[in-house]
Amino acid sequence: LLVPGDWNSQDDKLLFYEGTIWYKKSFNYQKKEHSRLFVYFGGANYLSDVYLNGEKLGRHEGGFTPFNFEITKLVREKDNYLVVKVDNKRRRDAVPTLNTDWWNYGGLTREVSLIDVPETFIQDYFIQLRKGTSDEIAGWVKLNSATPNQTVSIEIPEAGVRQSVTTDSTGNAPVNFKAKLDLWSPDHPRLYSVKLSVGNDVVSDRIGFRSIETRGPDILLNGKPIFLRGISVHEESPRGGRAHGPDDARTLLTWAKELGCNFVRLAHYPHDESMTKMADELGVLVWSEIPVYWTILWDNPETFENARNQLGESISRDKNRAAI
Repeated sequence: LLVPGDWNSQDDKLLFYEGTIWYKKSFNYQKKEHSRLFVYFGGANYLSDVYLNGEKLGRHEGGFTPFNFEITKLVREKDNYLVVKVDNKRRRDAVPTLNTDWWNYGGLTREVSLIDVPETFIQDYFIQLRKGTSDEIAGWVKLNSATPNQTVSIEIPEAGVRQSVTTDSTGNAPVNFKAKLDLWSPDHPRLYSVKLSVGNDVVSDRIGFRSIETRGPDILLNGKPIFLRGISVHEESPRGGRAHGPDDARTLLTWAKELGCNFVRLAHYPHDESMTKMADELGVLVWSEIPVYWTILWDNPETFENARNQLGESISRDKNRAAI
């Protein structure tokens, strides 16, 4: 089976299959000193059990949000084997539940990657406009290390910004500084290259800066009312099967723009990360949601926690996207 890709569209025998398929990938890896290694899954539908070299790394539930496991101590120079059991059977207590109105594609539907980072690395960040302003950037940076007084550099070259922040004893540092910016909008989807660095770790992103608020019945984008014209889009590829990657995202969002849309609802689950990044690039506002769709067992604590975890993973991935 091709990865990324659903199994339903790759084999006629699997078109209607709901159940378990086991994936195996063998690889060699040149170890590096003073580094850590993670295996990252962009998405796997629906329940995944992951093993490396016979050791279980963990389990993830939810078909549309990313997850990762550290494999630094388990990886070897040669003959590694990564095994993933993916089960797409629908369950009454799952999220989504038994009832849906979209195709239940199974498998490793998004990219699987090895992520190599230094021992100290940037674990997370949020860089956006401070609410109520158009010229002030605020947010935070979080390192994996709790060692205090580490310096993190923040650069936005096109805006002439070069700032540094210092972490506290938890590895966190607040971000707050002035900047002269062209604001992002569907008519002017301006993105800035943003670079964060600490030691040998560098993270690059392209971020649009905008404000979104409400006043009575109006949605205000950059302080001005905006009328949303849009459609619902499912993660269906023009090629057939589950959409993934920037080419599919560009095609789907270009079609929406040709219809006159400035807005899409990514129904009914988080789409591939390429989709939200492409929405930033093309200037299409996004309604993003998790698949809490019909007859969810909200009185079941495990179901509620599953939904909350999927929402947290979705926000963690896309919180810097201007389009959402």
